[in-house]
Amino acid sequence: MALVPADPSPAALPEPVPGPPDGYLDAVGGQPILPAALAAWRTAAAQAWSDPARLHHAGRRAGMMLDAARASIAEGLDVRPAEVYFTSSGPTAVATAVQGLIDGRSRVSRRAVVSAVEGMAVVTPVERWAEEVDTVGVDPTGRISLAGLAEALAVPAALACVQAANAEVGTRQPVESAAELTRAAGVPLLVHAIQVIGREPVAPGWDVLAASARDWGGPAGVGILVVRPSARWVPEENPDRGWVGGFPDIPGAVAAATALEYVRSAGPVESDRVRGLTDRIWRVLPGLAAGIEVAGSPDDRLPHIVTFTCTGVTGEVLVQELDRRGISVASGSACTSDSRMPSQVLSAMGLVADASIRVSLPFGCTEGTVEAFLSALPEAVAAARSGLGA
Repeated sequence: MALVPADPSPAALPEPVPGPPDGYLDAVGGQPILPAALAAWRTAAAQAWSDPARLHHAGRRAGMMLDAARASIAEGLDVRPAEVYFTSSGPTAVATAVQGLIDGRSRVSRRAVVSAVEGMAVVTPVERWAEEVDTVGVDPTGRISLAGLAEALAVPAALACVQAANAEVGTRQPVESAAELTRAAGVPLLVHAIQVIGREPVAPGWDVLAASARDWGGPAGVGILVVRPSARWVPEENPDRGWVGGFPDIPGAVAAATALEYVRSAGPVESDRVRGLTDRIWRVLPGLAAGIEVAGSPDDRLPHIVTFTCTGVTGEVLVQELDRRGISVASGSACTSDSRMPSQVLSAMGLVADASIRVSLPFGCTEGTVEAFLSALPEAVAAARSGLGA
């Protein structure tokens, strides 16, 4: 009996990966689960329905499948299986990491150091558990100031948080250089790798890594937490066979591992292809309409994310106008329809604009979808500015 589905050869899968709906350009918001991962989920759901802690046959089978998934994730991330933990989501992985690091180092400090462009998945738990938070500024592309980080680390801290790359504008962070500073200060480095794994390797040097399987074509309800021995991490509850919190979702873990196995081989080719598409977006965008400016780093960025600001229109209206034309993008608007508050990422970068739009290409995104977006944008901007939009 196979513990996990046999590894399919890349040639046996749709190439490069299953296509998202035409016009869909919001990978950060979600993307289709890989066929191999879906098949693995179905197999595991049929076989691994028992409690993996039980000693009977069904329990042992479930436990072996969970252990195999954990070992596969560890191999994909080049860590030991004992360092890998599953959670119910990426944000849960981050929150569990923050809580465990602050509680584990409370005798030293309950102070946290974070970059000014960390997402709410990091900011919220840090503000909850840390007694003091120091924020390190970034340059106009969204890249953290290493001099500012060094200054913040001169005072004892429980942890430092530096994302692998910014999911709003795509700018990569100098993780390896940041790790040298945190290591010298004796402070564990937590890296949130949202949108990175499956697209490119994560830079080395971190002590704790948090990620979400949905970023590499796995199921949405599986987060990954990797804790190195260098971190003094004390979770609120003991992980049960590598699963933190609640009953383990073994089919989800198996599907996440299977998806990671696929993107380890197919991901680099797909990323090179997608980068060619986003390079075209970068070149063309500024000339499509007045008041458009591309944000972030043009070179040192994730291959699939482009964000631009636009004057004279709100982000939510422009998203709606594009949606009417069959194009799905996300608004990182300076005034969002939910909060009416500025994006902390754009504010930290010194950008002031009426709206920002994030275009993120899912696995399998076609050139036709990109061209449709570029063709639809001028008309959508004009409609939104004229007040014809909703």
